Amino acid sequence: MNKNIIKDECKKQGIDSIIKYDEPLKNYTSLKIGGPADFFCSPNNIEDLKKVVSISNEYNIPLRVIGNGTNLLILDSGIRGLVINLNKGFKKIEFSDKIVKVGAGVSLVHLGKLALNRELSGLEFACNIPGVLGGAIINNSSFKGNCMADVVQDVTFLSEENRIEKICKPILNFDYRKCNLKDKQVIILEATLLLEKGSKEEIKSKIKQNIEIRKTGQPLDKFSAGSIFKNPPGYYAGELAEKVGAKGLSHREAQVSPKHANFIVSNSGASAGDVIYLIEEIEKRVKKSFGIKLEREIEIWGEP
Repeated sequence: MNKNIIKDECKKQGIDSIIKYDEPLKNYTSLKIGGPADFFCSPNNIEDLKKVVSISNEYNIPLRVIGNGTNLLILDSGIRGLVINLNKGFKKIEFSDKIVKVGAGVSLVHLGKLALNRELSGLEFACNIPGVLGGAIINNSSFKGNCMADVVQDVTFLSEENRIEKICKPILNFDYRKCNLKDKQVIILEATLLLEKGSKEEIKSKIKQNIEIRKTGQPLDKFSAGSIFKNPPGYYAGELAEKVGAKGLSHREAQVSPKHANFIVSNSGASAGDVIYLIEEIEKRVKKSFGIKLEREIEIWGEP
């Protein structure tokens, strides 16, 4: 992959101003860990995005999409290929009574506050999830029994063939921590959500309760990527990790949170290797003690 050829192509397409080269990805993840991406792009609009995807397709450049970088560990070697971030030009929010059209780059926290101001219920669970809409839909983000599947009506996305398509809720097949777009090479552009009219005081009270639960049980004052493992059927991953003595376990500059054993926190200078060591150690201990193979919720990008 010749970077000079790609640079020339970007100039021809008039998008060289939105492309960065060898961009450190630690600046875009909640763990503050990650090596450089060969190409990094923050498109201003759908036209820019389609041009970038076209170049990616023409030159066979691997493509990934990053939101707020939560639930993500990028290895120290970085990403060979293109990383796209939609947090700049895809923040449209349009309310129409109980229906809201939302861009993929909109923060869930911000969206939840706007819904509160309009006395719309349904996003209380999302007001303390630190991601953006696109990633939340792909992973069916949830908290205390509520999830994105409860409110999403349809999703508009850019297909692998660089076409804008729309899919409705029944076809999305939402499930625990996923929908059927998760393993496809698509880019979510926006979604239509259906909320419910509610009491502003009741909505505010529920949001406050959810925030307090998170503050009490999760290391919100530390750099982390959220839950490391999915909960196995009938169990909580954090409890299993705690029972095998992993809570508070450290390796160099990374540590299993003393507050919640399904969180790994990074200190200054932590590497992806430090986090990987702890992930694998928890997996080995739980497998040995309980015969349970933990499934990772965190996504790991990059080549070892």
